Order: sequence, then structure tokens, then C-alpha cells
Amino acid sequence: MAKKFSVQKNKLYLLFSILALSIPASARAESEIEALRREVAEQRTLIRNLMATWEAQKTTQVSISPANEAIPSRSSTTPAPVPALSVAPTPALSVYGVADVDVTRTNSGYGYKTNIGSSGYSASRLGIKGEKSLRPNISAVYLMEAGLALNTGVVGTGTLSTGLNNNVASSGGLTSGGSQIFSRQIYAGLKLPFGAITLGRQYSGSYLASVAESTTLGAGLYGSSGTFLPVVASMPTRLNNSMVYVSPKLSGFSAHLTVTSGAGNNVNTVAGAPTNATTDRAGRGADVAMFYSSGRLKTAITTWNLRNASFNVSQRETGLATRKGFQVGAGYDLGFARVNATYVVGKIAGAGYENGTKSLSDVSGWSVSGGIPVAGGTVLASFTRVDDKSLLPDRGADLIGIAYTYKLFDTTTLYGNWGRLLNKRNASYSLPNGGDLVGTVAMPGFNPSGSMVGLNQTF
Repeated sequence: MAKKFSVQKNKLYLLFSILALSIPASARAESEIEALRREVAEQRTLIRNLMATWEAQKTTQVSISPANEAIPSRSSTTPAPVPALSVAPTPALSVYGVADVDVTRTNSGYGYKTNIGSSGYSASRLGIKGEKSLRPNISAVYLMEAGLALNTGVVGTGTLSTGLNNNVASSGGLTSGGSQIFSRQIYAGLKLPFGAITLGRQYSGSYLASVAESTTLGAGLYGSSGTFLPVVASMPTRLNNSMVYVSPKLSGFSAHLTVTSGAGNNVNTVAGAPTNATTDRAGRGADVAMFYSSGRLKTAITTWNLRNASFNVSQRETGLATRKGFQVGAGYDLGFARVNATYVVGKIAGAGYENGTKSLSDVSGWSVSGGIPVAGGTVLASFTRVDDKSLLPDRGADLIGIAYTYKLFDTTTLYGNWGRLLNKRNASYSLPNGGDLVGTVAMPGFNPSGSMVGLNQTF
């Protein structure tokens, strides 16, 4: 009996020993599982943090979205202005442009010629602009805009692919000389509570008014006063070495002031050849524009005063003449039609210019234009007259233009256009459009005419 009890006792000892050994193992296993769970939880937190960081960084990467821009507006030339490319959580960088292609058939005195063009409706371009908030109500702004020729691939004012007697540029963006890439505009500055101040190569307020408030045909198309009157009135279009101030809009009014230090000649006397003499005041001057808009009415009044770039000593000119003038323009939306009108006076005077070079020393011009919706598109028409009162006789001209535009989409426009320039006996103006090269007129008094069809896309 005792022996049996001893065996049972030994079994109980063995059982208790096994239990004693298994309890710590279980505890250790439980402890390891808990540690593993904590590690997994920590990994999950880390992954969530990494994902959040990645998402935040993703908003700062460059991404392109559509944007529209034709002629930079006054707020954009202080520019105008277009969201698209962003490099910050808030939109800061925009890529925009115009791709315009056309087929033209024109006669400038050598018979009708057919050409592929670029910039019939408006000049083709590629631009980058941005705005970076520095503190409340203060931002840094910049813009870089290059002129493009889609038919040849030329950018800016690089060497153009021209033909004989086909080398007159409709736009300053293509002048077949120089090495500018950003020939249209390039500037930087600050946007402040009292307005924007920018420095660089920029549009004048007078030119912006001439292609917006003053004409229904805009900055292109055969027959637009916006391609003709600024030239004959010696109006500044883009100015190098310029500072522009654009005011906020108050009760419908806004101001656009441009001043330029000119060519930047580093001389203290007359320099250059007798036929192309210059001084350190070459190109210096200012342009002022006042705009008003209310409902369907838009108006502008502008003035400019700048020195010429050079003078002709051999014509007995004694110094740099002054280019000055003024412009009044208005547009009104009647609901069933749009109408625009403008009046311009331009003079180049002083230092013997009126009796020396003489050309365009006293010019006035006016234009009326309108647009009527037809068949889902718009019929446009314009008439412009220039009266040259300089000592060179019979140098005036009339310009006629008719067009039809049709928007396929918000950013895509089809257009057809015809225009004719009626030169007086001693005038030899070419027929310009938005930016193509156009034929030089064969002889004074010839009346160039042309037609074109094209496609204009903004992005």
C-alpha cells in the first residue's frame, strides 16, 4: 500500500513539475506575441506617416493642366494674365500658350502666292508665369513668353526661313534678327496691396488697349486696326528695360504705367554713323494708359512720349526726335452684336526730324469694327483709315477686313479671313496679320490683298 502511495506521489511530483515548466514557457510565448503585436502596430504607424508625407510631397511635383491665354491682359502684364503648372500646394506656376496655323493666299505685287503660316488669328507663343505668396497680400510674380513659328520651328527672333520679297514681320515677336528667346515678354516683380510692379521687357498699356478695347478683330487677322495703327502712329508695343505699374481696379477704373530707361547706351556724346547717330537718351520715355469697364462697356485712353533710337545727321537732324501721341478706344456689347471704335494721333517731332527723315512725323487714324453672331460663329468686319500729314505727300492708307470665326471648343477656334490695304500713291504698307511674315509691297501705291483659313488653339 505504501509502495502504491509512493508511486502516486511520484506521479503527482512529475505532473506538478511539468506544469511548473509549462507556465513560464506559456508566459514567454505570450510575451513574444505581445511584442510582435506592438512591433506590427509601430510598423503600421510608420507606414501611415510615410504615406502622409508622400501625399504631401506629391502636391509639390509639377503637373500640367489646361489654361487659356491669348494677349496677356493688363493684370497679367503686370501680367495677366493662368493657372496650370503648380510647384506648391497653392497654384504658383502656369504654362500657357497659343498654337496657330494657317494657309494664306496673298498678292503684294508679285502675283498671288500660297503659303503655310503661323500666327494668323493671333501670334503663336509659349509662356511660363508664376506667383509665389511671400506674406499676406504680397506675392512675387514672373513671366517668360517666347514667340513661336509653327511652320518653321523658329523661336523668338532667331534667323527666319524667308523667301525673296517675303521678309516683313507682322509682329515684333518675329523680326528676323537678334537672339532673343523670350522676345514677347519677360519680367519679374512684386504684387502688392496697392498694385503690381514688374521690371523687364513688357507690353505698353497703349498696345494692350489697341488690340482689346479698340477693335473687334483683336491682335490678328487681315484688316485689324490692332496690327496697323500702332505702327503708323509710332505707338510703343513692347519696351525693353522697362518698369510697369498696374493699379488695382477701383470702381471700374485701372491704370497701367510704363517707364523705360531706353537702349542703355553708355556714351556721353553723339555716337554712331552719320545716318544712324545716337546718344545715351535713346529710347527713353514713358507710356500711360487708363482703363474703365462697367457692364457691357469698355473704354481706354492712353498716351506715350519716348525718344527715337537714332537720328540722321546727313539729313541735318541735330538730335533724337520724340515719339508722342494719344489714343481713345471703346467697345460695347449690344447683346446681338459687338462694336468697337478708336481714334489715334501720333507724331515724331523735334531736332529737325520733320524736315529731315519726315516719315510719319504727323499721323492720325481711326477705325470702326463690329461682330455679329451667325450660324454658331461670329462674322467680323473692320474699316481703318490713316491720314499722314507729314511733308511726304500721299502716304495715307485705308484698311479693310472681313472674317468668320467658329469655336469648336472653348480653346479651339476655326477662322477664315480676307483683307485689303489700299495704299495712296506714295504709300507702300504691307498687309499684316497676327504674326506671319508677309510680302513686301512691290511698288508704292500697290494695294496688297489676301485671304487665309486657319486653326487657333490656346492652352
